[in-house]
Amino acid sequence: MVDLPSEIGIQAPLPEIKRRLMGAAFFGLLVGGYAQNAAAQTLPSIISIVQGTDMETAKGIYDDSSLYRTLVLVVSTFVGATVAGFLARRAGTLAGILSSSPYIFVAGYVLFVSVGPDYSPIFSRLPFADNLAVDTSIAPQFLLRFILFVFAGSLGGFIGQKIYAPALDLDLGHSKVTVFGVRWAHYFWILPFIYLAFLASALMIAYAGITVLFADITFAWHPSLWFNFAWNWGFPIGLILVWLAAWITGVSFVRFYSLMQYGQTSSRRWKRVGLVLLYGAGAPTLSYTLAALGADVAHVMPKPAEGDWKIAVGIVLALVAVSAIGSGISHIRDRYTKSRL
Repeated sequence: MVDLPSEIGIQAPLPEIKRRLMGAAFFGLLVGGYAQNAAAQTLPSIISIVQGTDMETAKGIYDDSSLYRTLVLVVSTFVGATVAGFLARRAGTLAGILSSSPYIFVAGYVLFVSVGPDYSPIFSRLPFADNLAVDTSIAPQFLLRFILFVFAGSLGGFIGQKIYAPALDLDLGHSKVTVFGVRWAHYFWILPFIYLAFLASALMIAYAGITVLFADITFAWHPSLWFNFAWNWGFPIGLILVWLAAWITGVSFVRFYSLMQYGQTSSRRWKRVGLVLLYGAGAPTLSYTLAALGADVAHVMPKPAEGDWKIAVGIVLALVAVSAIGSGISHIRDRYTKSRL
């Protein structure tokens, strides 16, 4: 992808703008695809932790769930479109739609051939029309997917362009073709190896964070857990593990990209290779493991006694009542003092 001269005060020729727009859309499509791949690898692990099943069973649950796969596709489309809109710098919505176009086209085609034969027999000659027209549930499913893909692509591209700022653009001023400040050729190995590791780590951290948050809420609203020894040691450990995993992921991602910036000379040769492996592979693997351990800690915590949350609600209501009564007494006392003066 090339820089737009208009960003530095020169009017860019139209072919250059189109080239950057197409390059941004293509890169956004790649990012969305790898985000989908990372989710397909990570979600079965999460399902395995939640349901206490083996990985093969968890993968079968994920593969058989249309809801899981649709959500992954829509979110991945949104992520890729946001990246495309940011890189395009202008016409972000168009860049987002272009980055989502394969998903939109497939959903639109399936929708068309599933309903087309009902209106004209000639459409039954299209590929897959015979199989798709038989199942009446396919049309509404893919109509919803088509709408979601268009919405995710346009919204992601719009947001990507809105958050763009020259101060955030690592490609400005580079005479060589870069993407986020990194020579584009490096993405042949960065995307399949580094991106997958970081995306999988981020997904596991998000899941672990939500799990630990619900565990904290459970602890706060169930008095039977307040004096439980397992909760007393497990309650802070889950938080620490998730926080540490998030910190490692964030710091290592920033340092990896700083290391890969075009023209940097702080690290060279084998030292640079070692740091790339440390920040790009070792750190996200470690953070993924820590986050998974944090989720495991939250899951193995003892269950609260049934109905004891009512005691917590009673305590809160009692505190509110005491506070209200105290405020009322203080207000009456102040008025009485003023009336005597």
